[in-house]
Amino acid sequence: MDVVDQLSRRGLDCLCGNLRMAARAVSSVYDRHLASAGIQASQMAVLWAVSSADGVTVKELAARLAMHETTLIRTLRILEREGLVALDVGDDRRQRIPRLTRSGRSVFAKALVGWKKAQSEVAGLLDDGLADTNRKLVRLARAAWRS
Repeated sequence: MDVVDQLSRRGLDCLCGNLRMAARAVSSVYDRHLASAGIQASQMAVLWAVSSADGVTVKELAARLAMHETTLIRTLRILEREGLVALDVGDDRRQRIPRLTRSGRSVFAKALVGWKKAQSEVAGLLDDGLADTNRKLVRLARAAWRS
């Protein structure tokens, strides 16, 4: 057996590859359910974080989400163009503090209906249960992001 055969057989042993594959599949379920609200799963995650991060800077929010600041600001700019998020200037004029607009709160509320359906659908696919899986994923994300 050559090296390529060995590597291709080991591919499903790769945690990173499996997490990315699962993330794409799960995101498609959430995207389908969130479509009626006009947003995608990646945008829902940011709207959710903004809704619960009163007065937090983009930098602090990125750290909470284990997301690069440039990626977060790119998503926030899209949401800002759509009128869902406002980026206020912080104490330091270089800082931006995101907040949901009235329209953003409305879209977020509508999206929660789809999110609950997606959450239920994905939860039904998990053997370990949703709470246990979420705990493990959050612990993994926080530990790996810091390292």
